[in-house]
Amino acid sequence: MKSLAIVGLQFGDEGKGKLTDTFAANYDLVIRYQGGNNAGHTVYAHGQKYVLHLLPSGIIHAHTINVMGNGMVIDLDALEKELEPFHIHQLRISDRAHIITPLHRYLDAQAEGNTSRKIGTTLKGIGPAYQLKAGRIGLRMSSLFNLERFKLELKQLYDFYGFNEDVEAYVQRLTPFIQRLRPAIVDVGSLLEAAKEKGQSMLFEGAQGMMLDLDHGTYPFVTSSHPSPTSAAIDVGIPQGWISRTLGVVKAYTTRVGEGPFPTEYDNGVSQSIRERAHEYGATTGRPRRIGHLDLVMLKHAVRVAGVSELAVTLFDILSGVEPLKICTHYRFQDNEITTVPAHADDLKQVTPVYQTFSSWHEDLSTIRTYDALPEAAKTYLRFIEMTLKRPIRFISVGPQREQLIEVKHD
Repeated sequence: MKSLAIVGLQFGDEGKGKLTDTFAANYDLVIRYQGGNNAGHTVYAHGQKYVLHLLPSGIIHAHTINVMGNGMVIDLDALEKELEPFHIHQLRISDRAHIITPLHRYLDAQAEGNTSRKIGTTLKGIGPAYQLKAGRIGLRMSSLFNLERFKLELKQLYDFYGFNEDVEAYVQRLTPFIQRLRPAIVDVGSLLEAAKEKGQSMLFEGAQGMMLDLDHGTYPFVTSSHPSPTSAAIDVGIPQGWISRTLGVVKAYTTRVGEGPFPTEYDNGVSQSIRERAHEYGATTGRPRRIGHLDLVMLKHAVRVAGVSELAVTLFDILSGVEPLKICTHYRFQDNEITTVPAHADDLKQVTPVYQTFSSWHEDLSTIRTYDALPEAAKTYLRFIEMTLKRPIRFISVGPQREQLIEVKHD
């Protein structure tokens, strides 16, 4: 069975959506396995721009079945709105995925309003949904098959938190959409097993990035799930061995939205220029992204945890003319040289990045379609990434359109 997982290796916003959209043309199923509508994948196709928060990026392709795994948390209001331009028959949703309600959004806002606990969430209710899931009091998509049961479960949850919202009105408003959605709610693990027996191909899509992983990211400034493909199997109900290739997506520099340590961040005229040229504003919140040099310490960590077999470098065209052009190779911490990511956020805030400086190039890369046509300085930058991460770069993105993707041929 042909299978591929695509994962971001930084703080999200690496351009995973474009890669998934590009590869989806050659896959039967596109499977998103974690996260909620705090993620945003921007895809340019058919002369239009699509910003997807919940739906797998393969939804753009009419031939694909798009699967939302049990590792996801789903806001029904957001899903209804996002589905409007697409066909529901392309969608399958795990009956074990958890539901986000107005209560979850309320709890999120309450937590973020406490300055001692503020981590810069999107206020979409994602964290509380995973908290209630772990606390075994969450609501799952399977509840939607019986609306009276769903209302009872919802009221019990609201009462538990003293949340005063009209359950009846909420469910009544959503009832037409729920009835439309029911045929798409299935046992996803069984669906994928049947697809495998038919020899169908599968593309697995993560949300956010590895440095926002709940266990392996910059805790506590992380998301509440596991973007790593090593968690994808449990998040859709299949054996781990079904995923044969993992493509790690690396932005040519580093960005981050929200709070949290960011060792290679810089804030000057160059970072502002990059932000404007690359439209570095959050797809979900519109917040300006923080800008930094490429950090190979974090990337080595992410490559190992995610089990990456090959790399794609995105937004490479944005680095044309950027000076100084630097890559962080290691950190200094308490007078020692370290090459691993400290587990504690306070320690990570105190590291000093050590850089290697590279020659810049000024050519416009957006029209280049082969690796050989790249400026020599650009190739040197890419070769250094390959050498350090010990993984081949298979793809280089030099613009948002599908055709602006260079495939690198390796002997």
